[in-house]
Amino acid sequence: MEVKTLGTYYKLLIQCFCCLFWINANAQDTVVVSKNFLFNDGIYLTLESFQQNQPDLHWDSVKTNIFTNPQTFLTQIEFIKLRNQTENKNLDLENIWGISLAGIPYIRLDKKAVKKDLTVFAGLQLRGKICYFTYEDYVTKKILMPVYNPVTGRPYRVAEIERESLERYKKIMRFDTGEIVDFNPENVRLWTADDQQLIRSMNELSAPALEERLFKILLIYDDRNKVQIISNRKVEN
Repeated sequence: MEVKTLGTYYKLLIQCFCCLFWINANAQDTVVVSKNFLFNDGIYLTLESFQQNQPDLHWDSVKTNIFTNPQTFLTQIEFIKLRNQTENKNLDLENIWGISLAGIPYIRLDKKAVKKDLTVFAGLQLRGKICYFTYEDYVTKKILMPVYNPVTGRPYRVAEIERESLERYKKIMRFDTGEIVDFNPENVRLWTADDQQLIRSMNELSAPALEERLFKILLIYDDRNKVQIISNRKVEN
């Protein structure tokens, strides 16, 4: 009876040791996605590939014509084709979720978002549980302008004219779902609701002060609420 109890004890001890070893080994294989985390370079066909930091294609395995503007954090791609394919066929850029260049991930924008001839990708300027990116585009607006009488110099009617103006769009993306919404106080409150201390701080601010400090609030949230991904996966062609 004593031998059986001792054997059971040692068996449980070995199981606990193996469990602790597994947890420790896996902890060593993960890394925190900080605001400046550098992703593996390449082409991500899906959100899941991005979340695992595992591009589906190396840049060495494709031919491409790509243009990057470091000031705007926008990248435009004319085409991508596989080097080893016999047919001279381009990949469908609409089937690409995102790319990574020099460690910075860029996500593909919808064609309706920007008026460009090429496919546009916006760089994630902040990486973490909530990612942040921006892009600019010219929009046409109708405005009312007074028409003046050349004799009297007085306005006698109002005409509607079209003017182009450069608009900047700010967006946030959830790392776990890929959902994208506008970067504004309402959405930030909704997505940071699990950090009550931060919510209380936001409630103490006036509307103008909240707008001014909104990006800093996002930085604080990402710093407190970590996202971890596997760090040592090899990228395969």
